[in-house]
This record gives sequence, C-alpha cells and structure tokens, in this order.
Amino acid sequence: MKKVKRTWIDHWDPLYVPLLSAVPIESWLLVKTPPFTRAEISLYILGILFLFFSGFVETGSEEEKKNKLFGYLYLLGGLLFGTIGLYRWLI
Repeated sequence: MKKVKRTWIDHWDPLYVPLLSAVPIESWLLVKTPPFTRAEISLYILGILFLFFSGFVETGSEEEKKNKLFGYLYLLGGLLFGTIGLYRWLI
C-alpha cells in the first residue's frame, strides 16, 4: 500500500471552528474594560449568534456523540456569554 503524506488540512475539523474563533474573541471582549464601540458590540453579538448557530447545527446532526457534545458546549457557551454580556451592560 502507498502511504499518503497528510497535511495540516487533513487534520482540520470544522467542528472546532467556533472553539478557535468565537470563544477567544468573546472572552477577550468580556475582560476588556468599557466603554465599547459599536463595532465591538456588533462583534460580541455576532459571536454569540455564531455559537448558537453552530450549537444548533451540531446537536441536530445524527452522526457522532462528539458532535452533540460540542453542540451542547457551544449552546452553553452562547448562553453564558450572552448572560454575562447583558449583566455587564445593565449594571
């Protein structure tokens, strides 16, 4: 058999995209001191919506338990980031 050399793209799983993009951005925006600009507020809302979207998509799949686990983690992350952001905005 011929051994095929694997590249980094072969190891890339789209399941980890929110974990590597939305979660660090949301975390950074949580620790940033106010006041927030309009762009930062829009980025925060888009990050939360992206976490909810990816959570709904992954929990709706019937493939693996890993997908469902990450889907529920993304939904929980979106809920936590939304709640903490709303709390910081109101208080």
